[in-house]
Amino acid sequence: MEGLNNTTIYNTPVLKRAVSVLESNLDQFLFIIMGLCLLFMQSGFALLEAGSVRSKNVTNILIKNVCDSFICGVSYWLFGFAFAYGEGNQFIGYTYFAIDGLPADRYGYFFFQFTFTATAATIVSGAMAERCEFMAYFSFSLIMTGFIYPLVTHWTWWHNGFLVQGTDYGGDIGRVGYRDFSGSGVVHTVGGTAAFVGAAILGPRIGRFDPVTGAAVFIRGHSIPLSTLGGFILFFGFLTFNGASQMSLSKAGDGEAISLAIVNTMITATFASFTATFVYRIPRFGSGAWCITVASNGAITGMVASCAGCNILYPWGSCVLGITAGITYHVWCWVVRTVRVDDPTDAVAMNLGGGTLGVIAVGLLDREKGVICKWNRHSGLFLGWQLAGMVVIMCWTAFWSAISFGIMRWMKILRVPEDIELKGLDIPRHKEPGYPVESYGHGHVEKIIQILESTPMEIFQGYANMAMTSEELNDKGPYEHPEIAAERRRSSIAMRDIHMDAVPRRSSVSIHQLHEKGSHEHPEWRPPFSHQLNHTITEVEENGSIDSSEFANTRTKRGSKGYENAVFQEHQTIKGNIVHNSHALYTIGENGSQESQQDKETNKHTGSVTAISSATITRF
Repeated sequence: MEGLNNTTIYNTPVLKRAVSVLESNLDQFLFIIMGLCLLFMQSGFALLEAGSVRSKNVTNILIKNVCDSFICGVSYWLFGFAFAYGEGNQFIGYTYFAIDGLPADRYGYFFFQFTFTATAATIVSGAMAERCEFMAYFSFSLIMTGFIYPLVTHWTWWHNGFLVQGTDYGGDIGRVGYRDFSGSGVVHTVGGTAAFVGAAILGPRIGRFDPVTGAAVFIRGHSIPLSTLGGFILFFGFLTFNGASQMSLSKAGDGEAISLAIVNTMITATFASFTATFVYRIPRFGSGAWCITVASNGAITGMVASCAGCNILYPWGSCVLGITAGITYHVWCWVVRTVRVDDPTDAVAMNLGGGTLGVIAVGLLDREKGVICKWNRHSGLFLGWQLAGMVVIMCWTAFWSAISFGIMRWMKILRVPEDIELKGLDIPRHKEPGYPVESYGHGHVEKIIQILESTPMEIFQGYANMAMTSEELNDKGPYEHPEIAAERRRSSIAMRDIHMDAVPRRSSVSIHQLHEKGSHEHPEWRPPFSHQLNHTITEVEENGSIDSSEFANTRTKRGSKGYENAVFQEHQTIKGNIVHNSHALYTIGENGSQESQQDKETNKHTGSVTAISSATITRF
């Protein structure tokens, strides 16, 4: 060993091969770990979308998010990856169908790109929520993940794609082409464009826009906690999304590049969230309140915008981009409402708005060839290629999306029937409500089930009278008690007119049938609306019979649209010779505060009688 020095040792073939194997393993490890994080990002989309829709459509939106990944797994494996990263010409690849012939050391790369594809497809589901047929969305997801998105990635991320190749201008300028580090244009502009076209062709939800004035009517999602938690998961996902797009962990400078990408993403999201929130605080542009939904969506818009250039921007550039993204979010929300496109999750504003902004920002803020940083002919050509690439991506996606959704609309398979939309898609389409009655666990329903096991009787629940036996207990409708309770608290004008002394204490009215006229979800009731509330109180007679309790004739007039009828029924549960009667009546004082009066009685009776608490809102 005397004649060997360090250079000789490091240049031995065995050591070179060991280093090469280690580098390859590190890069594959990066793809697998980051791909798993991106797959977890799907749960963020699922939660955000589930919280943004009404409770009658939760199951429907969740199954779409679950199936997105599996639909993508089939289509991308069979031909999507071949179109995107197979050897071919500048327009399309045509090798590695069903990844046949793909080297084993590129399997991690395939998995990583699969998660990107699933993300692009999921964007569309939120914009078309609550009224799209499941099979129609299923079909478009196949087209999106197997054809539309893969070709865009071939043009922009494969070494010989025509957008990434650009044009060689010679001299000091050299070759100039389109650049998109982690997908502001490739992923989010594609998804946002498809979402906009799909929502426009599908049409708005019933009641979203006033038929006479055209004014937008706010339809609130059912769970702020779910959508906020989904936003947090997406924050985590975007950091891995942008950091992993370096595509390597083994070369010199990779660590620095990944760190810069993550830091810039964090800065952009921070300033975008603050900007969107403060703009919404201005009464002219928002409600004047601190809104968690706007804060979360603003941050997501900023992260989407950062994808294209998070590896080449100065941190101060990311700050400027974040402020612009926060404003862009509100501008796109306004544009979407103005053209009367219904987007329940603001997917278009976050993805199309943030994506296009990110693509343009690269041409302006690139620290080496952006127009602001390097004012010369090369920077002008670079900005032009960014704009051209964005237009090509949008036109390609819009064309195939319009054809796909247009054919499905012509075949009348795109949208659910009106009665199904009003009832909600969970039960008619999936037989599986997101919030079944028995899930509330307040004890009453569990008692009812025990009684039904021994004493078959007629009950009603949700939106129809139905004969039930002890053999089967099906959930026939969503149980909207939390929303009804919230509506009762908001209806201060109606509740002031309730005079407890005028309510009869004993009644002999039989159980009334709830008429099925439409939605079991309350829309957003906003003042000034006139409310009238007439109600009677159920009381159990000494002979064991049950009288009816009905809160009826609460109507809200919305232009010439019609009336909303709220029916709330609350009965007692009686088992054996014990009756538990717990009925809460709410009144609103002159100062707007809510007071409760509890009327609790425990009486002994004979017989076995059961009644259900049900809450229904129907549209005439």
